Amino acid sequence: MTELGVREAIWALVGVLSLYLVVILFRLALPRRARAAVEAAPQTQVVDAPPAAVAAAPAAEPRPALPEIPLAEMNELEIQQLRRDIGQLRTEQDFLRSELVAMRLDMNEIQGTLARAEVQALQPQAPQQYVRPVSPQHSEAMLLAGRGVTAAQIADHCGISVAEAELVCALARAEDGA
Repeated sequence: MTELGVREAIWALVGVLSLYLVVILFRLALPRRARAAVEAAPQTQVVDAPPAAVAAAPAAEPRPALPEIPLAEMNELEIQQLRRDIGQLRTEQDFLRSELVAMRLDMNEIQGTLARAEVQALQPQAPQQYVRPVSPQHSEAMLLAGRGVTAAQIADHCGISVAEAELVCALARAEDGA
């Protein structure tokens, strides 16, 4: 197998780029030919109703015959298209109206929330007291601790650990001191 050097790689790259350039130039030449063919073709114009002076003058060059569509049929087709467009516009209008109503409801809800927040912010707030959650097991232990029963006796009576009973006793002493 032959080994390619840098020089051969550069020549290969130059060859590929020149081939690419030829293809691009060929593509650019094609639209000009097509444009020239279109310009060489006879031009035709569609006129709704020719003016009286032009209609009376004889035509110097013959025009290709266009299919005649009766004016009533063309008007009917246009009316049908307009009716479809109106129906679509009405559907879109109804959708936009429903979206607007939903947005207004959301805005009213937001405004109500803001108004309530402003009223609450303006009212003086009394300090809130901490409400301790009440557990039947620990409430009985608190009552016993308040009466001065020892932690070991509370643990035996309530069925809790001694550490919990000591904690309850400490809480009862703290409340009595407060």
